[in-house]
Amino acid sequence: MESNKPIDDPGSLAAAAASFPLLVYDHGERPDNSQIVLSVADGSLHTYQLPEMRNFRCLETPQGLVLIIDAASLQCSLWNPLTGEKMPLPAMDEAPSEYCRCLVADTDSSRPEWNPDSLVLVYDLSRPELLMCRIRGGATAAWVRQSYDMGLYEVPGKPITERAIHYMAAVQGVFYYLESTPNTIGALFSFADDPEPGLELVTFNAKLPELDWKDGVTLRATKTYLLEHSKNLFLFCLFYKVVDSTLELEEFGAYMMDLTKKEWIEVDDIGDAAFLLGPGGFAASCPATEHGLKKGCVYHACDDLGNSNDYEIFDLKEGTREVAGPNQDIPALSRKPFWLVPVHPDVNMNS
Repeated sequence: MESNKPIDDPGSLAAAAASFPLLVYDHGERPDNSQIVLSVADGSLHTYQLPEMRNFRCLETPQGLVLIIDAASLQCSLWNPLTGEKMPLPAMDEAPSEYCRCLVADTDSSRPEWNPDSLVLVYDLSRPELLMCRIRGGATAAWVRQSYDMGLYEVPGKPITERAIHYMAAVQGVFYYLESTPNTIGALFSFADDPEPGLELVTFNAKLPELDWKDGVTLRATKTYLLEHSKNLFLFCLFYKVVDSTLELEEFGAYMMDLTKKEWIEVDDIGDAAFLLGPGGFAASCPATEHGLKKGCVYHACDDLGNSNDYEIFDLKEGTREVAGPNQDIPALSRKPFWLVPVHPDVNMNS
């Protein structure tokens, strides 16, 4: 199927709402500042010229909203791709690095519903720094920086660097992440009543899943993803083995955190849902049947071992893996393919 001609219409992506989730192939400024989007539900391809991706830095979130940052003024907004609606946020005092990720979460862990006091959190994969602001304050609020300490990362022959969070998920107002210390989970709780948002850190031990392979050899997860699903914390693991100096996938699995026992419980049934995984630890949960996805499956669009625009589909119950992708060549990209997912139905963007 050939892609359509570029459509330069702010509402055009909203018109494709029935096709969400979308895998976006962004070509950047050249030659026509266009984006090809793939609906993984029906395999259709469309080409857009989205104003929100011209001269803006876009940080997609698992909650469906996108943080857009003006490249010149650093003025920020939260963009709902489904409706085109934008919520103004304050300008940043410096441009975020290219290694940043973004989450949106409620500030009160005792209230599972979303509200206008939600926090927008930007975390940098390359340095131990958090950047946050409240949606409630709109453009008159301010971004607050907060640093943290996860120790040092030392590799012989290379400069010593500070460790930073790589995997994080927002679950009922709490930001969970994997600590650098093995089998340790970090949890960041926000201050809802403080004049400025702040995060308090606590940690607890929870042994990461391992795979009993053969001859007494145990495989640790090579790749992990943290995400929220049904108001619970989930972990998806990929276990690779080395064969003739090449990594080969041996096994995969999904796990739910039992916060009472502080342990990961393997699950092969996530109900009528699908997980969507992407570069930089991006991980989201999405209703499956409603959006034409295979329920109980994990869509993995992060080819760290090659340069492919394909994605993998892991069936948790059947234990199978298949590869899918666009049915036409994709021109050179300005960044790795990324997800635009349905916006959480309870997200409130009113200030």
